[in-house]
Amino acid sequence: MFRFKFIIASAAMGLSLAACDTRPLEPLNPQEGTEYFPLEKGRFVSYNVRQTNYRLNQPPEVITFQLKEVISEPYTTPAGDEAWRLVRYRRANGRENWEIINVWTVRKTPAFAMRTEENVPFLRLVFPARVGVTWNGNQYNTLSRENYRITDIGTRRVFDGRPYNETLTVLQRNDSTLVGKDKRMEVYAPNIGLIYRISEQVAYCQDRTQTCVGRAIIESGTIIEQRIFDSGIERN
Repeated sequence: MFRFKFIIASAAMGLSLAACDTRPLEPLNPQEGTEYFPLEKGRFVSYNVRQTNYRLNQPPEVITFQLKEVISEPYTTPAGDEAWRLVRYRRANGRENWEIINVWTVRKTPAFAMRTEENVPFLRLVFPARVGVTWNGNQYNTLSRENYRITDIGTRRVFDGRPYNETLTVLQRNDSTLVGKDKRMEVYAPNIGLIYRISEQVAYCQDRTQTCVGRAIIESGTIIEQRIFDSGIERN
């Protein structure tokens, strides 16, 4: 009888405590994450790029260069949306002058951030940005579906000796088999934008006469790594 009364009392206490915790759930901020994709005239980011090209029966070709992306003038799209021109420059190293290579476009709405590269739009971020959020990065182009996913927010990273205390990582693809590897990932920093990108799209050797099957020996493909070394706002 005593045990029965104890159980009833404990249950009643639990219900009482639960009833007291009536705090409303914190609503999602629809703008959360927009700071990772800032758009402002003159804002630039410069990168060190290392590109390794693999070709059958040839030694790897390593190319290093520097890339600079500058947000230029805004304009209105035919659909009436605001977009920005992204002017891209390249040089061999810090001793050379920047030379323009092309102009892409970027756009941000309350729901997403888009980057159009060579006339192909990619959905780079969605808002509010939360860990685990997944979306189709090719939603606005004709390419096959690719599920992008935010894997972490707030991680501290260091590039070129400079710390970035809060970053956001988007995993665009991470496939690895005995045949090859396709890994693509981007890292963003608040009020800067893209600070790191890695793309590994390679095929592994499958020649059984060379006993290379299953050893992840790259036979063809490209690995591109892009790291920030400078950022800011150009004032004309």
